[in-house]
Amino acid sequence: MAVPVVVVDDHRMVGVPLVAALTPALAAHGFRVLPLAVTVAAVGRTTAPGVAVCDVILDGGVSGAAAVEALAGRGWRVLLMSGAAPEEQVLDAVAAGARGYLVKSDDPGSLVAAILAVAATGRHLSPSLAALLYADLGRRPEPRLSATDQRVLRSFVQGEDAERAAASCGLTEPEVLAGVERIFRAAVERRRRHQLTPRELEVVRAVACEHLSTAEAARRLFMSIDTANTHLRSIRRKYRLVHPDAPATLPQRTAAQLWARELNLC
Repeated sequence: MAVPVVVVDDHRMVGVPLVAALTPALAAHGFRVLPLAVTVAAVGRTTAPGVAVCDVILDGGVSGAAAVEALAGRGWRVLLMSGAAPEEQVLDAVAAGARGYLVKSDDPGSLVAAILAVAATGRHLSPSLAALLYADLGRRPEPRLSATDQRVLRSFVQGEDAERAAASCGLTEPEVLAGVERIFRAAVERRRRHQLTPRELEVVRAVACEHLSTAEAARRLFMSIDTANTHLRSIRRKYRLVHPDAPATLPQRTAAQLWARELNLC
């Protein structure tokens, strides 16, 4: 049975040519490319281990981490792509279950290779994603990676694939792939320790996107002002954990506004 692949992109000028290019390139490997989906809602359930190539930012319906969760819930392995998605949004989507990430400026052939890797091993660690994970590890070292896994991660930052990483790190290719799996798991755990809760996201949207006062946000969200302030303190604390250069005097509302910008919430 042919492995299904679906492209989810709300920009038809990008998505339609991409589907046209992928169709013959992947057919030679036993894959079947479905028509372009401009929203996650347009993607059906798959019983085969299909690959969904999904833009990080979608204007219609769910986007980012929510899009990854929705597609994964329908049986798809999600490979993210983007032109200019905020770093925090990409990492949150990885924490939600994305199997890889490419930037749209990458070589077109790298997308085919990434789809094949996600279908075969369940993961693809591109130089772009490896660089994001390496930077995130520097900001949030827990849980730690072993020295060997850090070497593996650096080799992918430098553009090596699993075969070349094995040679440069003195490992076998299966050992490198096991290291990649640990790198992803650690990244997911780091994000879950520091990302905003659903309730905190609601407060951020109310304060930063709707420009409500704390009292107005509390009324809108059916919580006390004390509870709203507790959420705002947590929002600021998590922002400073993620951004250690942020001043200790960073106002709570400013932290909410910065989170809203980084996560593309407004």
